[in-house]
Amino acid sequence: MKKPWYRRRRFLLPLSILPVILIFVGPWPADNTPYAQAGYFSDTVRRLDVPASATGRLRAGFAEVEITPPVGHQLAGFTGRRPFASDSVFSRCYARALTLAVGDVEVTVLAVDLLLVNDELAGAVLADAGLEPGEIFFTATHTHGGPGQWADHPLEKLIIGNYDADYAKRLSQQLADAVSQSRAELVPVETALVTVEATGTQWNRIDRKRATFDQLSALLFRPLDRPDGPPIVALASFGAHATVAGHHSHAINADYPGALVDRVRAETGATNVMFAAGSVGDASALRPAAETREEMAVKVGERLADMLTAPIQEAGYDQTATLANAYLPVELPPVRVPVTKALRLSPLSTRWVAPDHSHLHALRIGPAMLIGFPGDYSGELAGRLADGLSDTGLTVIPTSFNGDYLGYVISDDDFFGAAKYETRILNFHGPWLGPYLNDLAARLARSMAD
Repeated sequence: MKKPWYRRRRFLLPLSILPVILIFVGPWPADNTPYAQAGYFSDTVRRLDVPASATGRLRAGFAEVEITPPVGHQLAGFTGRRPFASDSVFSRCYARALTLAVGDVEVTVLAVDLLLVNDELAGAVLADAGLEPGEIFFTATHTHGGPGQWADHPLEKLIIGNYDADYAKRLSQQLADAVSQSRAELVPVETALVTVEATGTQWNRIDRKRATFDQLSALLFRPLDRPDGPPIVALASFGAHATVAGHHSHAINADYPGALVDRVRAETGATNVMFAAGSVGDASALRPAAETREEMAVKVGERLADMLTAPIQEAGYDQTATLANAYLPVELPPVRVPVTKALRLSPLSTRWVAPDHSHLHALRIGPAMLIGFPGDYSGELAGRLADGLSDTGLTVIPTSFNGDYLGYVISDDDFFGAAKYETRILNFHGPWLGPYLNDLAARLARSMAD
């Protein structure tokens, strides 16, 4: 018996909608062609140029500007924090700027007690400071207890809180003030680098059985007229996520990096200390017992600081140094929001998620090679990069959040082998972004090694 027309239409309607869903939502098959065979790779490699470099007497300037927001301001870092508003101040937040110069080469390292530095904030700081891209090496401590409300991308609002244009402008001006003040007066300095293996202080977020990149480092700068004194600036870097205080804390706090800064200053006599998040993409800090999560963060920071104290006090300094600065605009793989390692959401509905271009920034300071990555850069990649550059004699210090945010920058092995938050939810460019940026970083580093 033939079905009534209304029953046939009810059956056909879902079938007619299905192609529309597949086109605009997906899933679509994913293209896993290696990056070296892609046009974005060759286009970017052609941009590689001779970096600005000079060897001689190093000069340095430092400035610190407090950026602690008022109580009630929303915090950045956790989607699960409810409410986002802060209710107290546990530790204060700062923007710290270190300007270095040799000859005509001059660059400022800006480390801020923020979750990250995105492209819009970095651009505003450069404009406010009257500088060009590449003249500021951006990084952040990645504290999840610092000020929010300065990012207007829909995805960023989920983590950073309701956008406040007036506050975003005020924050960019504060950061620019720190940069400008650090450039106002430079004094001759000598420099040293210390590194320790901070074994047993962090665990691998992607694979608990795998090791982490445990390098804890500090670049030191001491005035030439005080050769027996403590450093005037120490720039420390480590890779554990600054999430120790946790999402239940509503206190404004700098997490463990703030405690590390305070402890290094107190124990070594260093006048100024700053912290840059390292390879945080697959590393979280091991948490010691404490009465509160905020006190737990203090213990983590103080333990790391104590590992640096003796090496800082015993460091040998060089009176001349090579300062080289390279800023590379980078074409990116197409935006790819993964469903599985072989499937993706439709590009028609996900192009807005992430940009199609970014940058890398490499900065050589004597024996140290700072390489800034635009996202949560992983220790797995850091280990590969350090091993690949071991013959240069330079110590690779990878940092994250260098003036842009592309999500988690992970290895291809982790993308294909682990269905995790870091490899699926906050992966915006597929399996080859990490190896691709590592390749470019190695090329930049080698151009600055001679």
